[in-house]
Amino acid sequence: MNITEMLKMAREKRGISLREAAKRSGLSHSYIDSLEKGIHPATKTPIRPSPLSLKSLSEAYNCDYMELMQAAGYIEENEKENAYTLPESIYEQVIKEAEENYGVSLRDDPVVNSAVRELILSLAKMKKGNE
Repeated sequence: MNITEMLKMAREKRGISLREAAKRSGLSHSYIDSLEKGIHPATKTPIRPSPLSLKSLSEAYNCDYMELMQAAGYIEENEKENAYTLPESIYEQVIKEAEENYGVSLRDDPVVNSAVRELILSLAKMKKGNE
């Protein structure tokens, strides 16, 4: 499945409108629509989402970032299999503890949520490397 099909299917499967997807991801609804069509509206040339856009959409749709990266052609299947990942429960636990201890919300803003998840993953990789 190509990235355009995957993005549209992920959004529709969750019953999310383009405007809601834009709100959740921080991307414009017209950009998301262009990504789903696979064509830049002004130039009529193929459009490819950036890794950062894919990260935002994976958070907004609660779908696998590495699968989106693979569908967009940024990584090969064997790279995906070798990628270091954490169970969702670990992310949830760390985020919940941080929110409770510091009185901030780390889930509302997709960019902040994504950055926090990347930090958690980086710390886990560092810890694994030191073991």
